[in-house]
Amino acid sequence: MSQTKIIAFLGKYPKETVYSYGDRAYKGQVFAEALHQFCQYDTMLVCVTEEAKATAWPVLEALKDSRIKPIDIPTGRTTEEMWETFKIITQHVDEGDRVIFDITHGLRSLPFLVFLFAAYLKEAKTVTIAAIYYGAFELGDSKNNAPAPVIDLSEFVSMIDWLTATTRFVKIGDGQPLANLLKSAIPSNAELRDNPEARPLRDQLKKAAETIEQISLALSITRPIETMQSATKLEEILQQSAPSFAQRAKPFSLLSQKVVNEYGQFALATPTEPAAFAESLRLQLKMIKWYLDRDKVVQATTLAREWLISVLVLKFGLGDQMFNNRTGRKCVEDALNNATEKLRLNPRQITAGECDEQFNALPEAAELAQVWNQMTELRNDIAHVGMNPQPKTAANLKEKAVGLYPKLEKIVQALLLQQDSTE
Repeated sequence: MSQTKIIAFLGKYPKETVYSYGDRAYKGQVFAEALHQFCQYDTMLVCVTEEAKATAWPVLEALKDSRIKPIDIPTGRTTEEMWETFKIITQHVDEGDRVIFDITHGLRSLPFLVFLFAAYLKEAKTVTIAAIYYGAFELGDSKNNAPAPVIDLSEFVSMIDWLTATTRFVKIGDGQPLANLLKSAIPSNAELRDNPEARPLRDQLKKAAETIEQISLALSITRPIETMQSATKLEEILQQSAPSFAQRAKPFSLLSQKVVNEYGQFALATPTEPAAFAESLRLQLKMIKWYLDRDKVVQATTLAREWLISVLVLKFGLGDQMFNNRTGRKCVEDALNNATEKLRLNPRQITAGECDEQFNALPEAAELAQVWNQMTELRNDIAHVGMNPQPKTAANLKEKAVGLYPKLEKIVQALLLQQDSTE
């Protein structure tokens, strides 16, 4: 059963101090003594070096509270001793525990280590970091009866979560962890009831999370049109939400531009409009490269196949049928298949198609047929998930997909740019 555990550290020299927490003051020769007075907990694990155990531990021992237990740790003179402290502490924390750290005393390296402890425990043992307290002795003024404030630094542990989630979205396209963090920052129903003025904040955070989810999902299942449309909304929504980030998601306010920079490259407001087809196809080619750079070979291959058809649909003046698989796209696909069949040693009987003449008239027809043949073989091997007598390895499939990309770039030069110059 999970517990609330305080993990405290003792220095060598106890000194009575008055600490302020909330609207009350608490005395303690060590901060853990004050913490014991205002904090609800099941167990307090007090990390003590040999010297601290002799000089400071008696302060807590005198409380005669069986919940307070000393944990022997090394002094921390070397990295090996710091690793040993890490192992000792993590052994005393169980799955799902609620943990409160006290970093008031101990070595100056302690806050750094505790933040790493907290990040590790959150991921490895699904621990909730309830607080990281620092009794700021140096900010108090005993001469003027000003108590030392108690500062909760746990908010800064979330910096690691935000950085990790943002990096994950930017690097591999998975925006769900980032969207979840934004959703967690949305004011609760109770907050909204007590403060109706927070509703715009809720709406902005929700829109930002939903837009990131849309882009992430569209990329994961290869929806280039939806990706472009969502990317267009992204920058506007993030700019509108900036005040909300500053209030409820401060770390993301510093990271949101990275998201805009990464996905703004795919922004196109009207990718389904004929006037935007050429630009849409250029952006889709960038997406293919984006997929390949992230080892998303399945998505890259799937998009590349349809992209090649789209390029020829536009080239043949069939733009009004760009999204019709029964007319324009079918006509182009039949022409590609017929040209590919002619490359075989023993081709099957070919049924002439409506686009064959236009295709065969292209100077690049033979090269296009070879690219289509390679792409079809690659796509089929991937689609059969290795369930054939001689499947290619994953590494080999990636190599072939990467090898096709320069040929796609050449097609852009020959067909799209050539078409632009004639319009």
